[in-house]
Amino acid sequence: MSIQSTAILIFARSARLDAAYKGLYGSERFLDELTRQTLLKARRTGLPCFHFDENSQTGNTFGERLGNAMKTLYEKGAEHLIVIGNDSPDLCTKTLLDAAHKLSEGNTVLGPSPDGGTYLIGISRLQFRLKAFVKLPWQQSDLLEKLIQWNISSGGKPVILDSKLDLDTLTDCRNWVGLPGILYNRLQRLLIGFAALASIIRSVADTRVFSIGYATPFNKGSPF
Repeated sequence: MSIQSTAILIFARSARLDAAYKGLYGSERFLDELTRQTLLKARRTGLPCFHFDENSQTGNTFGERLGNAMKTLYEKGAEHLIVIGNDSPDLCTKTLLDAAHKLSEGNTVLGPSPDGGTYLIGISRLQFRLKAFVKLPWQQSDLLEKLIQWNISSGGKPVILDSKLDLDTLTDCRNWVGLPGILYNRLQRLLIGFAALASIIRSVADTRVFSIGYATPFNKGSPF
């Protein structure tokens, strides 16, 4: 089966909502650039790409919103979907094309992140079951494990890609920009500027002179 029956779903909120949800205050420019680069990498595959932000998502829970977005694209004719978020800066076009080829060979494709979630899910229409998919432990640390179990139980053949970091917290951001081999392009410069600002905000908050909400909720990635 040709990979041209495959589409890419970028499931990501706007920078404004993403920054607020993750507690990454002041990171909007960085998150905007992260989304722009993610879309560019996806479009370079030559595959159809669809970005679902909060304006096109439907459902009450994360699982419902993601599942409904996937259902919409299957109903539009996609045989396979590669689902990604906007928060894995090391994701590249080659990885997306590799996932597309593995999907066309009848596999399910999962890209793990170090925190137990995934930065990529590739699944065929025939393997997709909306009700069961919605009930998976989205945004929890055992998501990858449960995805593998669910896929095997439904007759799938999961292929696991190399692990890649996703950026859910300020610590994740600092860890990524400090990795060996990182080149200081626009994305890194924006991140360094944001991290410096966040440190100032945190130090002011710690004085308790101002009441600044800086709690970072546990988030298994955007989207996973």
